[in-house]
Amino acid sequence: MKRWIPLTVIFLAGLLAIVTAERHKIDLRPSPEAILSAVADGQHELTRIPSKLDRMSDEDEVRIGDELARSYEVRWRPTATEGKASVEIQAYLQQVGEKVSLHSRRKLHYQFHYVPQLSFVNAFALPGGHVFVGAGLLTLMQSEDALAAVLGHEVEHVDLRHCAERVQTEQRLRNLGPLGDLLGLPVELFIAGYSKDQELEADRDGTALAVEAGYSPLGILQLLKEFGRLEQKTGNHSERSGDSDRRSDPTIHGDTSGLLCLTPTIRPTDTTD
Repeated sequence: MKRWIPLTVIFLAGLLAIVTAERHKIDLRPSPEAILSAVADGQHELTRIPSKLDRMSDEDEVRIGDELARSYEVRWRPTATEGKASVEIQAYLQQVGEKVSLHSRRKLHYQFHYVPQLSFVNAFALPGGHVFVGAGLLTLMQSEDALAAVLGHEVEHVDLRHCAERVQTEQRLRNLGPLGDLLGLPVELFIAGYSKDQELEADRDGTALAVEAGYSPLGILQLLKEFGRLEQKTGNHSERSGDSDRRSDPTIHGDTSGLLCLTPTIRPTDTTD
């Protein structure tokens, strides 16, 4: 007789749940947005399968990334007045980026580029190790910890081969051939961001890179709060930093003169005696 007690309890609990749902008119149907998002992510994952089976070599990835970076840099060349400041900020990005990428799995030569336009509130990565960061995004940061988290996120898009897979997918879909054809790929393909699973991977592993480099994981929270404030102010529902990837917002105005003064909220631990 006792063995029926658990089954009875389960049956009654299920019955109670049904009655409650009917009584309170609980709508258990997923929203159209959720369904479309799930379908899109599913389709995206299916397109990645051939890339995983036929993985691009590191040498080819670096070669393609170098050529794409050269072609994209032309559109963001600093003006004469921006020149000196841009060089200093890019050197700063390289310094922090090298510290963060030191613990990545793939030992690539990561190169960090500065986009001097304040309207570019974004960061993105290219195959082979190129990372671009916009002035508009940097002006929202209050600490080097936030910068480290963003750079770690973009490094992981490279480290986890998300960028390389994007190139291979486009190469198949567009029936592109040699490198010369790939150079026609629009930069928006890399700015647009990735699937939710890939963004979560980059969030998780990118934060780990920043923490291993001695930075506080709290830095990204400040940046997310800033994005939330911005969305309320402008009504712009652009995606968050570090994810998902961001969109350019022409309403952003700021001063980049203080970027070189960013300091970690928690400095890297000194292991020297």
